[in-house]
Amino acid sequence: PRGPGTGGRPVSSDPTIFDAEVQASFAVTTRYFVNSEGARLRTVQSIAAVHITAYSRAKDGMIVDQSREFYAPTARALPKLAALIDAARGVKKDLAALRVAPVMPPYTGPAILEPAATGVFFHEVLGHRLEGHRQDKRQEGQTFRAHLGKKILPSFLSVIDDPTLKVFHGTPLNGFYRFDDEGVPAQRVVLVDRGVLRRFLMSRRPVEGFKRSNGHGRAASTRRPVARMGNLIVQAHRAVSMKRLREMLLAEVKRQKKPYGLIVRDMTGGRTNTSSYGFQAFKGLARMVYTVDAKTGVERLVRGVDIVGTPLASLGKVMAAGQKERVFNGYCGAESGFVPVSAIGPATLFREIELQRTGRAKTRGPILRIP
Repeated sequence: PRGPGTGGRPVSSDPTIFDAEVQASFAVTTRYFVNSEGARLRTVQSIAAVHITAYSRAKDGMIVDQSREFYAPTARALPKLAALIDAARGVKKDLAALRVAPVMPPYTGPAILEPAATGVFFHEVLGHRLEGHRQDKRQEGQTFRAHLGKKILPSFLSVIDDPTLKVFHGTPLNGFYRFDDEGVPAQRVVLVDRGVLRRFLMSRRPVEGFKRSNGHGRAASTRRPVARMGNLIVQAHRAVSMKRLREMLLAEVKRQKKPYGLIVRDMTGGRTNTSSYGFQAFKGLARMVYTVDAKTGVERLVRGVDIVGTPLASLGKVMAAGQKERVFNGYCGAESGFVPVSAIGPATLFREIELQRTGRAKTRGPILRIP
């Protein structure tokens, strides 16, 4: 594709990028809901999206990818062409850096998760485990069922799910809705209040101690609704600047006598297992990970690792939070299908994060040049 400001050069002129695409979509979902309580609802939800994705290959054959995603309630609200071109250039720049970045071995140590990565982390580690229907099923691990009224996070953090929030600091939120898919008005729910677990996300399906829905019964298409997240918000009651957070990272690295700490700037998403027959663990698909040298503070981009861990242990290692929050918009898949969600959070400092080797494919490059 060509456009203003590109110098007339097509993306395919870069021989190091072997696949790239831009997808634009606009979907309008209209639902009609009638029940025996007398509810008569017609809800309309529209989401416009642009996805910019590109793939490249490092010298050792590892496939590296980068993308940018934009969501808005209308096509007109999406970024202008110039901003999308800048985003594509950013993807190209990141891929150039990832191609030559060294592969990092498995590692545990202090780490900062920047805001977007924090949102994804809490979505996977905590959010899914606070969905109401997971609290009394034998097939579920019920990680937090016995923790109501108990401390599961530091007292300077609260976690809220608020699907009534339409925009956050100018950014439209995917997880906004007025009524859930069981005809219940959306509600703001304080899940964790200053570190203490208070509630679960509820659909109409009751759970011991919680007999009523709080407006979180959600589903895609005609699937049966279950309790799902909308706009998950990690709120810091005591926050420090990014500069101070970095100083605290280096101090903890030196205290633990580690060679370096970590900064995770971006995550593409994650996976988690909540079932009782599997491991109670999660994986964060890290995209831009940097080591921070303990002596010099120099940052170095690395590749080939993902974040892993177990929920209770990981949540207990949060040391501090930053001042600036950021939105991560996307879709979440579970039993009731894929639903639009948002996660909002500040940067967070962890005493320890574990990285494991990624499962990214390695392939040989083409023998002949691209014609």
